[in-house]
Amino acid sequence: MIMVSLTKNISLLLQERIEMKHTKMDAAALSQLQKYHSWYFMLGISLIFLGTLAVIFSFTSTLISVIYLGIFITIFGIFEGAKALSSKHLGSFFLHTALSVLYIIGGLYIVLRPASSAVSLTLFLAFFFILSGVLRIFFSQSQKNLPHKNWLLINGILTFILGILVWYQWPYSGLWVIGTFVGIDALITGWTWVMLSLSIKKFNIR
Repeated sequence: MIMVSLTKNISLLLQERIEMKHTKMDAAALSQLQKYHSWYFMLGISLIFLGTLAVIFSFTSTLISVIYLGIFITIFGIFEGAKALSSKHLGSFFLHTALSVLYIIGGLYIVLRPASSAVSLTLFLAFFFILSGVLRIFFSQSQKNLPHKNWLLINGILTFILGILVWYQWPYSGLWVIGTFVGIDALITGWTWVMLSLSIKKFNIR
């Protein structure tokens, strides 16, 4: 029941926003959105499916996410190496070469040891959430005329609690936190695309 109510609220909110901005949007752009609304719907369903799998199999999705990050860092290191070879100045050559070596070694280490890398990254995330929560709480209380300061305060408290929980369960949390976060992000993005596609389909273009 909660999920049905949430999806209805999201749909109504998207419908209202589209109607409010209709006068400012080009009719051709809306027509294009309507034309491909089924693709957006399928994209949303796919993301919901993948996000659900990522949350259920959080350990596997954590390893996959960390390996993907390692591959990305390694590729970035290769590009840095190519940039070093094209450098005309000696100082720039050594800088890009050093960065290339560091990125490649770091990326390969993450790819070859994803579990230990996930544990280390999770500890970093825990401290990031704690620090981010403290800063949001402090900022919400230090600014008297800040709009929506209560929401910022609540956001900071929840972020701080999340960081404490992740840190408290570390290192075991390192085996599921990253995959769960990736899955939740995919679920939210997927539902957004689904609701957007349904709202566009029902919208009448004049």
